[in-house]
Amino acid sequence: MRFTIRKKLIISNVLIIAVPLAMALSLFAIFFNGPGDQYWETMEYIFDDDNGVYTVQSMMNTYRWKGDLKDTKKEITAAGYHFSITRNGKVVYSNITAADRAEARKAAGELMSTDSVYVVTRGSVTVVSCRNEKDSDFRGLAIRTSSIKADKGDSYIQRYITLYVGFMILIIVVTVVIMNMIMSWWIARNILRPLKKIKVGSEMIRDGNLDFELTYKRKDEMGEAISNFDDMRSYLKDSVEERLRYEQYRKELINGISHDLRTPLTSIKGYVEGLRDGIAATPEKKLQYYEAIEKSVVSLEHLVDDLTSFSRIDMGGKAFETERVELGAYFEDAVDEMAAEYNRDDLDISFEGAGEPVFADINRREMMRICHNLIGNTLKYRTADHSQVIIALKKYRDMAEIRIRDDGPGVKPEELERIFECFYRSDESRTSPQNGSGIGLAVVRQIAEGFGGTCRAENNNGLEIIITLPLSRKVDNDEEDIDS
Repeated sequence: MRFTIRKKLIISNVLIIAVPLAMALSLFAIFFNGPGDQYWETMEYIFDDDNGVYTVQSMMNTYRWKGDLKDTKKEITAAGYHFSITRNGKVVYSNITAADRAEARKAAGELMSTDSVYVVTRGSVTVVSCRNEKDSDFRGLAIRTSSIKADKGDSYIQRYITLYVGFMILIIVVTVVIMNMIMSWWIARNILRPLKKIKVGSEMIRDGNLDFELTYKRKDEMGEAISNFDDMRSYLKDSVEERLRYEQYRKELINGISHDLRTPLTSIKGYVEGLRDGIAATPEKKLQYYEAIEKSVVSLEHLVDDLTSFSRIDMGGKAFETERVELGAYFEDAVDEMAAEYNRDDLDISFEGAGEPVFADINRREMMRICHNLIGNTLKYRTADHSQVIIALKKYRDMAEIRIRDDGPGVKPEELERIFECFYRSDESRTSPQNGSGIGLAVVRQIAEGFGGTCRAENNNGLEIIITLPLSRKVDNDEEDIDS
């Protein structure tokens, strides 16, 4: 049998009531059938055995309130009394005989001639006079003698007090049961409603739907559980989205690598077939083919180097060691070296220093890779035959800023961030070898971040790449010599 929380709550509450009640009734029966019986007899003696006085007084007062002569007559007669009731000087009822009055006068004496409230018992004669201070027109007189027979039925306490006590117990039990039902409903409602939310949410997650939100206003344990459940759903949603993004990225990476390997390999294959088939018949033509093959091999080499660097950094590995370098002197030497290399491509490179020493922790080879990738990007996308690249260095309070700007067409504002994605090109065509590997700028950003810096792009009369690096905190003799 399956017990729900609601059933468990109801059963537990019923047991909480039933078990103590059963034990109380059992102890009550044992007590009053044993040593407690004497106490019960004492109570009966007080209310009933004292010549029925309490019954007479009680019924006289009841008549004064309700005016019910029938019940009054029945109870007083059963107690063994003859009685009379007088209102406003008129006898409402009387069954007292002359013999009764003679016996009463012998017992009560002169009290019989007064309107006082009294109880007199002498021998077998009892006289009870009743009167109320608030109702001076009412008087009751009851006389009990040996000649009047009393009813030996149930006592007053058994017929009335027991009834009242039983009624009160019934009210208490009914109240407890009703409150138990209300509390069970309330507790079950506050448990089952949030549990239903969690159940619906888990079913939606099972069906693959993570685009929902669970809310619960109460700040209790169930509210915490629902909040934690929704946090788990949000985490699962982020994980799934991240996995989908990674899958898409992996597909793009494989497609990009496949294309960028295929382009130079196709070129090499074509030139090799041309040499084999004798298409390049003259020495000049063969030299042209050999140079084209060499260019494609160099392109493949650069692609492999970029992929290796990108892969190591992307996987969290330390791809290079850094050293303390004065950036001004470094870029002056680098520009001289690159100017001679790119002069044949009609590209001018210039450097604007900071006017003061700027030290940062970099890897010289990887910084040169940044320069080559950015300059190569300028050559690939320039629209004029002649290009210019300016490298500017500035020093701020705790960082160095390197700006590398060309005079090319720039990119669309919405693409300034995306150009650092692997294999992203604003021109989506991949049919031209001039488009390059597509990971050059991704490698630039990863190297900059590997130095502990940042990398971003802006349009400033061309494309401008801004790299910020933290200043080196080391102080060595070279810096002291420069500062002096």
